[in-house]
Amino acid sequence: MAPTLTSLLLAYTLGCFSTAYYLVRWRTGEDVRLYGSGNAGATNAARMLGKWAFVVALLGDVGKGVLAVSLAHWLTRGNVWAVGLSVPAVIVGHIWPVQMGFRGGEGFAAAIGALAALDFAFISFVGGTALIVYLISRKRSLAGVVALLVALPLAVYFGWPTGHLLGLVLVIPVMLWAFRRHIRSLFGR
Repeated sequence: MAPTLTSLLLAYTLGCFSTAYYLVRWRTGEDVRLYGSGNAGATNAARMLGKWAFVVALLGDVGKGVLAVSLAHWLTRGNVWAVGLSVPAVIVGHIWPVQMGFRGGEGFAAAIGALAALDFAFISFVGGTALIVYLISRKRSLAGVVALLVALPLAVYFGWPTGHLLGLVLVIPVMLWAFRRHIRSLFGR
């Protein structure tokens, strides 16, 4: 039980490290959340610092997702429940970081990293689906929502163990909630 709790705490703590927030704070002394979309994410970092900041923030947040799941796997010797629950833990840390007053980013980059570490083929299919939707619609919001909606059926198709499925079941509503503003914009609200 202790390794599982440790892995979840580490995943949340890693999630709390917002690459965009600390990058912008380091370069400008400003809070990235006070500009643009108000989120601590790669797109907002790019608005303030340029395209290079998008790449750095994206890679940093994807990396922390990969690291969180990898550490959970290592600490718990592959316990599927701990590994599966490390996915929502890192994402929740990104969206609601304690040291930033529980105001972080939307969690997509952390989710991509965590899910890629869990099952690279799965995230490739989900990402491919999102890319096709984006190329047809030119709407990132729609692509993100479709990716979330196809994730669970694809995970079942891929034969994920119950512990991993539980992690994904927890991730989807959290991500939809974090993405709610974009979802409303799809319906003209």
